[in-house]
Amino acid sequence: MRIGIVVDNELNNDKRVLREADILKEHGYEIFILCFGFDNNIYCNIAGINITRIKIRKRTKDILFFILNSISIYEWFWSLRIKKFIINNHLEVLHVHDLYMSRAAHSGRKKAGKKIPVILDLHENYPFAVTTYNWTKGFLRSLISRPKEWKRKEKEYLGYSDKVVVLSEEFKEDLINRYPELKEKEFLVLPNVPDLRQLEQSNTNLVKIPFKKTAPIIFYFGVIAERRGVFNALRVFSELIKENNRAVFLLIGPVDKKDKKSFFTIIHSETLANHVRYIPWIDLSELPAYLEISDICIAPFEKNPQHESGVANKIFDYMSGKKPIVASDCRPQQKLIEKYNCGIVYRNDTEMKNAIIKLLSNKQLNMEMGLNGYKAVMEEFNTDKVKEQLLKFYSEIEAVASKDRSKDSI
Repeated sequence: MRIGIVVDNELNNDKRVLREADILKEHGYEIFILCFGFDNNIYCNIAGINITRIKIRKRTKDILFFILNSISIYEWFWSLRIKKFIINNHLEVLHVHDLYMSRAAHSGRKKAGKKIPVILDLHENYPFAVTTYNWTKGFLRSLISRPKEWKRKEKEYLGYSDKVVVLSEEFKEDLINRYPELKEKEFLVLPNVPDLRQLEQSNTNLVKIPFKKTAPIIFYFGVIAERRGVFNALRVFSELIKENNRAVFLLIGPVDKKDKKSFFTIIHSETLANHVRYIPWIDLSELPAYLEISDICIAPFEKNPQHESGVANKIFDYMSGKKPIVASDCRPQQKLIEKYNCGIVYRNDTEMKNAIIKLLSNKQLNMEMGLNGYKAVMEEFNTDKVKEQLLKFYSEIEAVASKDRSKDSI
């Protein structure tokens, strides 16, 4: 079966898309991917996958996306590209990523004159998430980008697909509760789990850590932003230092543009200056080395519809590194952490501080929770386990398509 995957980014750093494509390719499906190629950048080829890149300036793409709800050039642009993508590659299935791409996929399929199924892969609760992004905030930006429109458009855009892929059972249930007619669609729950082969290939001895460990390390990995709860964590950490708790706060990840001034002011404050280590980014292959030197990992997400749409990649990364997790009470991560006893869930800043103190002072509990998380990843939450669900999902699609072709030939 010839499967077309559409994603509006550069692909090479999109772990979810690459993981799904790799599983389908290894099973024997022919995989074709349509994505962007920004600013004449040079990209590595991916063995066994046919990639078509749309050459475009990153700034142009950002502008077209920004005005999507005011002037839908972005959707028109993608629908024409998808039409050509379907025809040129004789596609039998179209798998598109993110809610805002579904109408363009539907339109492209219609223009191509092909009755192929469209699968919509939701990476997040987009109608809520877009309202938290800095590029939609402010009177003029909000007036043009109209982020609140997505709440109204969600039902319509879900309707353009034949099947839906989501990150968690909780997100699936939320969608069906809001739109009961979605029960007729077939859902696939596919969490962002790690690939055990990559874990086996990592060599922490080859990574040079740019600082010397002098105290227990509390680690946060990912985008640094107020909406991610990082500033709450910094306030709690500041209290810990003032109370003479020995610890270093290690943060690795890009800082949201709007939050940069506040972030650097906080970490360079008199209280935190000697207790925070910040690294703008690392290659993902280096992550196991930083997990190895860490003592506690945190996931301080604000409790909201976006962060309750699934378990973030970093949670599974922390678990694979054998580290206990201190996390906010967003439903999917709370359910996971409590079920496998691999960390402590908190509801407010006081509980976060107490959880960190508890793990810093109890090395046995720290180690036990870390090993519990690692065991859960090895036995349940990895690509080898969830790939069967994806392959079953596609085998059913293939069976229906084969049946339809047989009818057409009669």
